[in-house]
Amino acid sequence: MNQRKINTMRTKLGRLARNQCANYKSSGACDLQRCGVCTVEIKTDSMPGNVCPYFMRNVLPVDPVLMRKYLEYLQSDHPLQSKSNRAEKCKRCGHRFERKSNRQLYCAGCAVKSEKENSRRRNRDYRDRQRKRMTI
Repeated sequence: MNQRKINTMRTKLGRLARNQCANYKSSGACDLQRCGVCTVEIKTDSMPGNVCPYFMRNVLPVDPVLMRKYLEYLQSDHPLQSKSNRAEKCKRCGHRFERKSNRQLYCAGCAVKSEKENSRRRNRDYRDRQRKRMTI
């Protein structure tokens, strides 16, 4: 990410802290942070700077787009990364895919194949039950 995008994100994070954070003071200080900085800062392209836990848990989810962009900078094993932001493995083919819900087990291609197989199985079972009923 280039410096202009980082500055834009930093500005949006600061504005969000100023307008939404309960611990933000007019001087820009924070009651919770030891360093006193209330906003979340990005120091380099790949490393997050000051991460206020209250800001991350309670204020940042107000803007989901900004939250998603900021969380891209955190490592996948970082405690602030939620499970929904990680790619999951498809149960059928093993490829990684982004889940759309917590019940999703298959990638898009395997989901179609799996649904066809389940439909065939249900129809086969239904026809078998109908044949047994007719013979009795």
